[in-house]
Formats: sequence, C-alpha cells, structure tokens
Amino acid sequence: ADDSVNRILPRDLAAPPRRRGPAAHDRVTVTRSRSSIMSNVQRKPVARKGSHADEVAPGKKAVKGYAVAPPPPPLGRRMLAGALGSCTAEAGTMWLDTVKVRLQLAPPGAPTSLVGMLLFVARTEGIGGLFGGLTPALLRQASYQSIKMGTFDPIKAAIAKAARVPSNEAMPFWILALAGGLAGAIGTVIATPTEIAKVRLQAGASGGVFGALSTLHAEGGIIGLWLHPSIVPNVQRSFVVNAAELAAYEWTKALLTRTLRWRESTAVHVLAAVVSGLCAALASTPVDMAKTRMMNGDCGANMLRCLADVAATSGVLALYASLFATWMRLAPWNVINFVSLERYKRLLA
Repeated sequence: ADDSVNRILPRDLAAPPRRRGPAAHDRVTVTRSRSSIMSNVQRKPVARKGSHADEVAPGKKAVKGYAVAPPPPPLGRRMLAGALGSCTAEAGTMWLDTVKVRLQLAPPGAPTSLVGMLLFVARTEGIGGLFGGLTPALLRQASYQSIKMGTFDPIKAAIAKAARVPSNEAMPFWILALAGGLAGAIGTVIATPTEIAKVRLQAGASGGVFGALSTLHAEGGIIGLWLHPSIVPNVQRSFVVNAAELAAYEWTKALLTRTLRWRESTAVHVLAAVVSGLCAALASTPVDMAKTRMMNGDCGANMLRCLADVAATSGVLALYASLFATWMRLAPWNVINFVSLERYKRLLA
C-alpha cells in the first residue's frame, strides 16, 4: 500500500524512508565530537607507585618519584599539632636539658662532662632534680611551639610569594631559614616568662613555677615578665636555632624525597630530624650559653660582651662546653618532636 501511494503522489510529497540509525556522515560527526570531548578531559595526575599517596591533591603538580604532601591543616590544628609534638619531646628529654643548663652554669671544680654532671645531680638531688622545671617547660612548649609551627607555613608562603618562587619548585634554603627564624622569634617573645622560670628552676631555684613567676613579677612588674633584660638574647638565640633547625629539617626532607626519590616515611623524618638537631646545636650553642647566663643573672644585658667575658676567662672552647650535651638533647628531642608532629598533622589534617 505504501508503494502504491508513493507511485501515485509526487516525489516531493512522498514520505521519506525510515532510518534505523544515523547516517554515515552523522556517525562520523558523533565519533569526532566524542573524541574531542575525551581529549579535552584532564585526567587527575597520579603519583608513582610506592609513594605515600596514590593520588595527587587537586592543584598540585606531581614531581618525579615524589608524593606530593597533603595540604597543611588549618592554622588552629597546626598550632595544636606543634604543641602536642613539642610537649611529647620535652617530657622525654627534660633530664638532658637540665644537665646542659648545669654544665653552662657550672662553677670551677664542678663536673664538666655530661655523664659526670648527670651522676652529680642524681646523687645530690635525686632523680627528681633532673626534671626540675618540667611544668614551666611544658607551658613554654605549649605556647612557644604552637605559635612557631602555626606561623611557619604562612610566613614561608608569604616570603616565597614575595620572592616569586614557583609553587611547584623546591623551597630555597634561605627562605626556609628566614621563615623559621621569624616564626621562632615571634613564639619566643610570647613565651619568655615561662622560659625564664624554667631556667631558674633548672638552676636550683625553689618555689615551683608560680614562685619563679612571682619572683620575676616582683623584679619588674607585669611588663617585666616580657621586657626582661634577657629577652633580647632569648629572641636572638631563638632566631638562630629555629633558622637552622626548621630549614635543615625541611631541606633535608626535600633532598631525600625529591632528589634521592625516597618514599616519605618515618625513616625520612628521623634522618631529617637528626641533621636538624646537629645544625641547630652548632649554630646555637654559644648563643645559648650567653642566654642562659644572662637569664640567671651572671652576665649583663649585652650578649656579645657576655660571650667575650666567657672566652676571656675560660677560653674560646668554653663557648662550646655544652655542645655535646646540647646535641645529645636536640637529636632525640628533634626526632621525637618532628616524628610526633608529622603524625599529629596527618591525624588533624
């Protein structure tokens, strides 16, 4: 019937034949459009096998053999991670810090070795004498390290932006050192009262943390808690030690993961922390000795004059009398601190 109708009607009025599928030129068009869409889709870059994470975070560029670290946690969580990590390290190494302070304040005839001073304090004051000043030390770390670790990343990012460092390149050492020094100095200014109380209790003062703070308040009032004569050497020492410590840790970790293509792990954190402790000990031991003597009232308010007096009376090597004790304390402290910090940051991220 359809064929008869088509024969009767004119060709223009005849119904076109039905098509079950697209014509050849339509199929080509569809195929090309699909291929063009798929070619424009950006696949998410994936880190190499063996990395810490399988996928690279959005906006991050993958580096050869290097797992891009997850984005840092918010400011409050970074501060909490810094406080928890430092308090864990402080409680575990407090006895080494006490021995270091006693060596720096040792009068003539007192033991001059780490083991000798350790046995001397334990014999004369008991094991508890090695942990004198623990409470103000924890208070100091909770305030100082939280501010330092909370401000380090923003300061580092601001300096890198001002210096126009590409975000996908390794951070230059000088930026890490400057950011670490500034972050440490800011935290030190705020935590100065607890630092002075800790040193005085470690030196043998009585009355506990509140007694030490009361004595400090009686000497200079509320303002005197922060405008103590030792705040300048304290900030100077903090700038030096944190510039060396944080820069060495970040740089060593980047060297192991980016250049040597190690997987970021606890072993990398431990090695970077040991190198960080050694660099911090070498840079800060003379400044630390002057700061301790000024806080205890054995020197004036001028750090250079204090260093010159120590060198004149006891020799230049006396400036590094506590180097081994400082490194023995900083090495385990840094290992515990940075390993704990990395764990806390991942838990809080």
